[in-house]
Formats: sequence, structure tokens, C-alpha cells
Amino acid sequence: MSPIKLRNKNLSSSLKVYLKPRVLAILFLGFSSGVPYGVLTGALSYWVSKIDLTPSEISLLIAAGFPYTIKFLWSPIIDQVKLPILHNFFGQRRSWLLLSQSLLAASIIWLGFTSPTQDYSETYFVAFLIALFGATQDIVIDGFRIEVLEDDEQAAGAAIYIYGYRIAGIIFSIGVIYIYNLMDINWSLLFIIGSSTMLVGMLAALLIKEPKPRVTEEKIKIRIELDKILEKKDLKEGRFKEYFAWIYMSVIAPFQEFLTRRGWFVFLLFALFYKLGDSMAISLQTKYFLSLGFDDLVIANSGKAVGFWALLAGLAVGGAMMNKVGLWKALLICAILQLVSNLSFSALYVIGANPYFLAFTMGFENFSTGMGATVLVAYLSLLCNRSFTVTQFALLSALTQFTTKILSSPSGYIVEYIDWFWFFIVTAILAIPGVLLLFWIRRIQSFDAGYSDFANDKI
Repeated sequence: MSPIKLRNKNLSSSLKVYLKPRVLAILFLGFSSGVPYGVLTGALSYWVSKIDLTPSEISLLIAAGFPYTIKFLWSPIIDQVKLPILHNFFGQRRSWLLLSQSLLAASIIWLGFTSPTQDYSETYFVAFLIALFGATQDIVIDGFRIEVLEDDEQAAGAAIYIYGYRIAGIIFSIGVIYIYNLMDINWSLLFIIGSSTMLVGMLAALLIKEPKPRVTEEKIKIRIELDKILEKKDLKEGRFKEYFAWIYMSVIAPFQEFLTRRGWFVFLLFALFYKLGDSMAISLQTKYFLSLGFDDLVIANSGKAVGFWALLAGLAVGGAMMNKVGLWKALLICAILQLVSNLSFSALYVIGANPYFLAFTMGFENFSTGMGATVLVAYLSLLCNRSFTVTQFALLSALTQFTTKILSSPSGYIVEYIDWFWFFIVTAILAIPGVLLLFWIRRIQSFDAGYSDFANDKI
């Protein structure tokens, strides 16, 4: 793996990077990536919280996002396979992007015509499809983001990507509450409106340029060595040689390269546990606030609206903090803030239905979440070898999604067993492994005063 060094910049240079067209494009792709997230955790969560479903049934819907946790399995296909017809018009990345976005739009409309109380299994299945197509879209967008941005643009790209991602999420949380309560429309029409937001990502996909394939020296070297091995086995020609070479370069080589690094398993554990406590804490927020006696518009105004602006502030602060204190310290600070913010939910339980403390709780939680998300995406992006960005980032991000979609799914059962106050105490405790793993990473990996300085080939 070639060394990756990011230089500290002054404030003016740091802000100018956000105005670059290729960085701005990431904003709209981030929005598109956030639509399925917003549908599943915002609109669908609010819908089922308003009807007669238990916390365990609601949290079980989170597990419908399972495709996000295994997306690395089909990422090599998306990385290498050219779609018939579409590829000729749009190129490989954009054709996959437009296909997944079209399927997402159709699935969101379908979700609005299901009935969670009458046919829970159909709602669950459609939620699964949204996650499947959303995960496919993410594979393309993540690869595009890492490939088109330079190393010193990765932090800005991570921040602006999450800005778009979270803006979509807030539209499907606050926006849905306002539209449902003030316009008095049915859920089917609401999801049709929600589906139309996919046009943002589709227009972005049509306007941006197809990223040029990166033929790295490392990839060329691996292919030469592979050809020599095949020649020794008398496999100079034929389809078997083509298929074997394709599988090796797109599947085996990316994982093999990652698994040869010192401490690779620590990086995987870190991706798994860094957001565990935070993910569990936010998985049942709407149900929690309703159970405390807050009405819908108070949740929208004092909770989610304040949380949205705090999130945007956190994203900006997270990016700036990496410039100021360095990547490792930024990861540590964010991990601690995420842990402490979970305790504010327990404090809200004691205080009761106070809209001001609700605003503080959501502001604190979203500020720390925004900081942590920016820093984590930047770190995971830098862990990826430029020769295998799509597959390696799919693996790392799949682990973070495994935390969000699977490890968080028992949250409702935990609440039913120990109640809300102790549930949030448990989520804070579960955030501790992420903090401890950072110190382990510190021993394995060298960090300079600014950003990570992945100084050798087998970190």
C-alpha cells in the first residue's frame, strides 16, 4: 500500500476545497445515498411508531437493512461487470448508479402501499429491497468518491458526503412529520413524494463525469505475477484464464492485500464497534420521545430540527478538528463525546417531557454523531488501497452497517426488559470498546501531528 499523507492547510485553503466541482458533486451523491437511510430510519420508523407495533417489532425492522452488512460480497461484480446497453451510454460507474437509483425509487413507492399491521412480512420485504438497492448504490458512490478525490481532499469529501447524506435523513424525519401533521395526506402519497427525491441523485449521476479507471503500478505488478503463474500451468489462453484472472483481481487480490497488513483484524473490529453505542441509542428515538409524552410537532421542532443544525455543525467541526489536532485525536474525542451523549437520553428520562432538555439532548447527540461520522469516513477511506477502493471500502463500511442494522436490532427487546433509563446506560457502556480499540490502533499505526502517516506498506 502506497503511503498516504495529508497536509495541514490554512483556513482559506481548507474552505476552497469545498468549491471544487468534483467535491461538490459528492454532496448530491451523498444526498442520494441518504434517501434509503432516511426512508428506513426516518419515515418508516415514524410510521410504525404511530401505529400499534411494539418496540421489538419496530427494532426488528432495522434488521431489514441486512444487505448493507454484506455488500462487499457483490462489490467485485459492480467494480468489474459492465451493464449491457447502459454502459455504452453512461459508463460503468454511472450505469450501475442509475440502475440502483431507479430500483430504489420504485421500491420506496411500493413501501407506501404496504400495511405493517395487516401484512408485516410484505413491509419487511420491501424494506429489505430498499436496503439491497441502497447498498448497491453506496458501493458505486463510495468507489466514485475515493477514486475522484485526491488524498488531501478526502476529509472534505467525507464531510460534504455526510452533509448530503444527513440532509436526506432529516427530510425524511422532520419533513415527514410536518407533511403528515399539517397537510393530512395518506402514507401512500407521502412515500410517492419521498420517492421523487431520488431525482437529485439521478440528475447528479447524469451530469458528473465517469471517473477514469486507475491503473496503479501495484495492480500492474499483481497482474504480471499472475500471468507468470498461469503460464507455468499452461493456461496461456482460453476463457478459464480470463475468468480466473478476473476473479483473482477483483475478489482475491483486494482481500489478500488488506489481510497482509499488520493489525488488519484491529481495523475490522474498530469499524464494527466505533459506532455501536451511538447506533443503538438512535435506533428507537422516535418511539422513546413519544413514550415520554412529547407530541409530534414538539419532537420535530425541539428535537429533530435542533438536532439537524447541530449535526451540520458537528460535521463541519469534525473536518476542521482533523486539521487542527490530527486524525487519531479527532477519532478519540468523537468516541468519548458519542459515549457521553448517550447518557443525556437517560437524563431526559429522569427530567421528563421538557422540550428544552429534549433540544439539548438531540443537539448534543447529533453534534457528536456528526463529528464522529466525518472522522470515521475519512479514516476508513484512507485505509483503502487505491488499487482496490471499491471492494475494500465496501468491506469496511459493511462492518459499520452491520453495527447499525444488525447489532442494533435487539434494542427493542432490551428496552422491554430493562426500560428506557437503563437502556441508554447500556448503550454508553457498549461505546467503550471503540475507545479502547483506538489505543490499540495507536500502537499499530503511526500518526503524525496532522493526519495519519501510513508510513509503511504493511501497517
